Amino acid sequence: MDGLGLDKYHIPHTCEKCGGAMIFKGVGEYHCERCDEVAYDDYGKVRLYVEQHPGATVVETENATGVSRKTIRQLLREDRLEVTADSRAFLTCQSCGIPIRSGSFCPQCEVKHQKRVEELRHRSMTEGMQGRGMGETAGQEGAKRFTRDR
Repeated sequence: MDGLGLDKYHIPHTCEKCGGAMIFKGVGEYHCERCDEVAYDDYGKVRLYVEQHPGATVVETENATGVSRKTIRQLLREDRLEVTADSRAFLTCQSCGIPIRSGSFCPQCEVKHQKRVEELRHRSMTEGMQGRGMGETAGQEGAKRFTRDR
């Protein structure tokens, strides 16, 4: 599944202790249906560590959890995690470059980005609709158009 990107956060599917199915309980936490063993996906590991160690750096978090810096950065870009306000580390807006705490864009650039996306979506929808009528045949009007040929 990893090759397709379907399990990019190492979600536990089976219990390592008894082989039972792991049931999602929220915020990256999974419980075994048989023995109630608790396991975490990458998001859960990072979130738990950061909650217990406020102000931890990405490197410290990587070393303690085994979750790669790349994955931690991806979680930040996806708005699943946030850099603390007092942190020396920060992300930058992909459009204007100012420091941000999570995501890909600052609030102002996010609005601009969403407008562009909506304009492109609208344009592609309207271009796809041009030239397609309701199957009208020239010269047929009103009731004649809706009468059945026998």
